[in-house]
Amino acid sequence: MQHLGKKDPLLNGVYWVPDAGACSGVYILENGRTLIDTGNMYGLIDEFKEIGNIDKLERIFLTHTHFDHIGGMAEIFQYVSPDVYLHKIARGYLNLHRDPFPAFFDALEKEGKLKLLNDGDTLEGSPTLLVIHAPGHTAGDVVYYDPNSRSIFAGDVVLPYSLRYGPILSKPDEICGGRLKDKIASLKKLLKLKVRHLFPGHGNPVFDRGHDQIKIALATLLQAVYDNEPEKAWIEMGFALLNAGFKEEARQCAEKARSVNPTSSELTTLDEQLIN
Repeated sequence: MQHLGKKDPLLNGVYWVPDAGACSGVYILENGRTLIDTGNMYGLIDEFKEIGNIDKLERIFLTHTHFDHIGGMAEIFQYVSPDVYLHKIARGYLNLHRDPFPAFFDALEKEGKLKLLNDGDTLEGSPTLLVIHAPGHTAGDVVYYDPNSRSIFAGDVVLPYSLRYGPILSKPDEICGGRLKDKIASLKKLLKLKVRHLFPGHGNPVFDRGHDQIKIALATLLQAVYDNEPEKAWIEMGFALLNAGFKEEARQCAEKARSVNPTSSELTTLDEQLIN
């Protein structure tokens, strides 16, 4: 476990439990009151002992419903019974898990402990988090944004570029409603946020250059989509950057596109918007 407050005082009381294999990373907030995701392996309770007793846990915020992010609840609920928050679209996908998980979540819902989120909701606390619906990997993905420290707890929506298996771990899961077009739209949406730190579901946290990771994720995805028409990837990235307020970087994308296909009509439109 690592205390993220050592890197940024605005993150005091926020801890990271690294991912291991098919188990996602876990973030502990408010010195143990709140969790973001739970991983899927036993041992999280032992991690809690470094900062206090598990009894203080009141809330679990889920980024999405893949088992490597929720399976750890099997251990947690042997000791405490926190409220569980997830996007309203994600609720139905909980039923895809093996027994006894569907019945477990039904019981939580009957007890009023399953809290369904919407895009734009605010979760009060320390830090206070903004809920951002970011579908694509699954239909119910959310990112939790802390505007104070300018941090995003991104689940599998944005993974570090350096993570070897990042593209596999974050690819759209069609069974859970994941769609490539939604993933592209979500990354464009996140591009408009002021992001300093990226706290992903897999791989190491990225301090100070979190926004760059969003740009890289979007550019990499567009290059894969337009593998045979690379100028289109640069043009679409240029529009995304321009709409997010990064005019100079958008201009650089236009130049990249021009070097591939100077007669593109889409490039002409981008050029016109760059002049205005």
